[in-house]
Amino acid sequence: MEFLFRAFGPPDATAAPQTTEGAANSSASVAGGGAMGMIIWIVILFAMFYFLIIMPQRRKDKEFKSMMGKLKVGDKIVTIGGIIGKVTSMEETTLEIKTGDTKMEISRKSISAILGKSNKDPNKAIER
Repeated sequence: MEFLFRAFGPPDATAAPQTTEGAANSSASVAGGGAMGMIIWIVILFAMFYFLIIMPQRRKDKEFKSMMGKLKVGDKIVTIGGIIGKVTSMEETTLEIKTGDTKMEISRKSISAILGKSNKDPNKAIER
């Protein structure tokens, strides 16, 4: 605990003046504590960045990959633009969907939800 107080605590204003020899030793120890304090803050910021940004994005990517694994010809889907269609053919990076009388070729990454074969309500979709 004393280390944390020295690294992050306020400077001691009541300390007695030191000789030049003592001042040199004191400044070296303060510089070392300051550098260690800086490293601790960098580690804390990196941990916060990881838990707030990287980890949730990995979770979303994992859910999207599992959703794409469940996708098959005949499923109803919703695109990120809100278009609802039925998958008629699948390729490696694209899908062909039919909406009404129109056929469209879309990217797999533009799918936001799979409605399934029997589900008619887009609000009950498997969300991305």
